[in-house]
Amino acid sequence: MRIRTAKLSQLVEGDTLRNANLVGDSFPSRFLQNAGVRQKNCVQQKNNVGQQDTARRGACLLRKWIAGACLSFGIVGGIAGDSLLPVATAQVNSRAVTPLGLEVAWENSVGGAALAQGTESLVVWPHSQDRREFVDVFVGNRLLERIDARQVDRGALDKLILDGKPTSPVPVLGLDGAKAQADKLVKTYAVLGKQATVRTFSEPVIYVVAVAKNGVITAIDGESGELLWQNSVPRADLPILGPGVSDDYVVVLNGNSFYALELKTGNLVNNARLAFTPVATPTALETRVIVPSTQGRLVGYSIDNPNIAPVVLRGGTENRDGVAGSLDREYLAWVSQGSMFLVRNENVPKMWSKVNLGEPVDSKPVATPQGFVFVSSYGTVIHATTSRTGSYLWRANLGMPVSQTPVVSNKQVFVLSDDGRLVALDLTTGAHSWDSHVGHVEAVLSIGKDHLYVKNDHGHLNRLRLSDGKLDGVSNVPVDVAIPNNVSDRLFLATRDGHLSCLREEGAIMPTMVNALPDKAAGQKNAGAKPGATAGRPATDNNDAFGAPVGSANAGGNEDPFGSP
Repeated sequence: MRIRTAKLSQLVEGDTLRNANLVGDSFPSRFLQNAGVRQKNCVQQKNNVGQQDTARRGACLLRKWIAGACLSFGIVGGIAGDSLLPVATAQVNSRAVTPLGLEVAWENSVGGAALAQGTESLVVWPHSQDRREFVDVFVGNRLLERIDARQVDRGALDKLILDGKPTSPVPVLGLDGAKAQADKLVKTYAVLGKQATVRTFSEPVIYVVAVAKNGVITAIDGESGELLWQNSVPRADLPILGPGVSDDYVVVLNGNSFYALELKTGNLVNNARLAFTPVATPTALETRVIVPSTQGRLVGYSIDNPNIAPVVLRGGTENRDGVAGSLDREYLAWVSQGSMFLVRNENVPKMWSKVNLGEPVDSKPVATPQGFVFVSSYGTVIHATTSRTGSYLWRANLGMPVSQTPVVSNKQVFVLSDDGRLVALDLTTGAHSWDSHVGHVEAVLSIGKDHLYVKNDHGHLNRLRLSDGKLDGVSNVPVDVAIPNNVSDRLFLATRDGHLSCLREEGAIMPTMVNALPDKAAGQKNAGAKPGATAGRPATDNNDAFGAPVGSANAGGNEDPFGSP
């Protein structure tokens, strides 16, 4: 505004000078007789402009004062046009979140534009195999050394070189090697008369993958905030759905095609046209991408060879809420027509079971260590298992309108109604964890060690106690786009211009997995079992109504409750 005012002032002053120059010998005499009048008018016009300029300068100072006040509350933004209100971008600073016991872990950008489909366009993905492991050596509370398990094992590398053996892949310490080095340090400090202690950390590597409206796909290290890679889809003017993330791939739908990229590098693996029109975010598997499509179809395309005919499953009507994967990556779940459908993730995905609710559902299921939790539009909560019989552990009737996906930890389920009431249920029994609901909540962000972090109905970040739901901290930190995190205790805040902030609880150097993966050995055991085998019953054959592949004799028959095409 100051620049525009300066230009306007210069323009008026210039006109005044030109009018003043009209009084001269080079102009006809008819100009001279009116020169005094014109000069008087110009002086008056200049005074009026000066008054307007003073008013604008005062407004500018007022806007600067408001912006400074907003900065003190953690709002980083600017003044839009002549408005006196700040444009909040939800970027935060450590001073603003300190009253909540939080600190800013890192900040980055997801492509310089808003998320393509809001919260559905950002995925927090814990890798099932890659782990971040290191050993810390302390004397008292002072950190002496951090030994990363991914460091090169110099001794092993020197031995390979001396023996004339190939050095690829380069040997690394591993967790055992890091512990061995830490033990040597402990013994060294013991000789010096100091007692050293060792702490071991081992957590999955967490990827944050996002897709922006401008078509930019971004992968960020979930702990360090390091930008791993960026790529883009070819047509940002066409609808963009995704990302679907697996341990190997990132899949994004652009128009009527899918694009599969490598998770670790962002390099394009394959792309192909879709056989049916997509309606929701895809889900990436080990070898396939599952795309919810029109007329209730769930279509599985091969990533390695898209020319292979896709697998088509059908359950219920059109599913626009997307598909949820189980924590052991063995099952997929989605809701339609008052039921939750389960698919077994095999080489050829098969319909597995169906859990009937009998009420409309407007939200996506969420995975738990035991199965899935889903909520009806009337507030009926079901914790379903992945058994072939379609059973569930418990059912709770809350009697409130719900359209948001619940947030889950290893101990509790948090259900938020459309009118801002938050209810906590015990994950094992379904009993109420709090004496009453908590009101004025707009979104649940993350679950910490002892606190739950929420966005209130004023758009600000607040903190509740996990034990009783009581308000335990308030702030004026704006939450522009709330990203619910069912994976770790980190908080992710996004803005409409693509800025992403990661917050963590003070002192929480390593993330805590709030919805942990099951034991790997158990997962391998389940994966090796025959899909159709259950206790006291032989394995089913290919004509099983729940597992009929496309093209089988019963496909599309009336006996198939899923109506497979």
